[in-house]
Parts: sequence; C-alpha cells; structure tokens
Amino acid sequence: MRPDRPDEPAADHTGGGLVRLRWDISYDGTHFSGWAKQPGRRTVQGVLEETTAQVLRMSEPVRFTVAGRTDAGVHASGQVAHVDLPPVDVERLLYRLHRALPEDVRVLDIRPAPRGCNPRFPPPPR
Repeated sequence: MRPDRPDEPAADHTGGGLVRLRWDISYDGTHFSGWAKQPGRRTVQGVLEETTAQVLRMSEPVRFTVAGRTDAGVHASGQVAHVDLPPVDVERLLYRLHRALPEDVRVLDIRPAPRGCNPRFPPPPR
C-alpha cells in the first residue's frame, strides 16, 4: 500500500514478489515467555507468526524480524518489526488480525517499509 494510494499494494522491495511491511505492535507480556519463539512456550513472535499465516491462509511460515526482543513478562507499547509477505490489502489484514489475535497482542499499524528497512539496525546516514 502506498500512502498516496491506499488501494494499491506496497512496492516489491524484496525481490521474489514479496513486500516488506513494517508493523507496530503492542502487547501485555504477563502470560508470554518473551518475544522470541521457543518450543512448547507461548511467545509473542509465535502468536503473531501463527495468526498471520492463518489469517492470510499461507502454507509457508511467516517470519518476523524485530527491533529488540523482550523477556518473559515484559510488556511493549510500540515494538517495531518487519515481515516479508505477498502483496496484501493492509487495511483488511489489520481488521482480520484484530479479530483473530488474543486480547494481549495488538497490531497498532502496518505500513510499507522503506527500501532497506531492517528494525534491528539503525538507518543509514543521509
């Protein structure tokens, strides 16, 4: 989705037909074993990846890259992550995620990521 044309999908910045989207996420970490996926544990990353794949009916796993991981019991009000997905209607995806995610996880915003965006690293100098 382009900000000046909200009905169009975001540009392909990844090659291979995928679109990099920036996600702003909020969660109550009380009942999570932190951000990072762990076998047999409820984690924020696991919930987001599973729910996103389910909502988009994807057979391939979804993989998030996050700005910083949180520990068990830690909350976040503006966690930034990105994910590479096939072109999607961002508004519809947000709506479907709000209906499917548990109450302790919220996606506040999804928007096209600028070229070269990676929340783990600072932006290049101008």
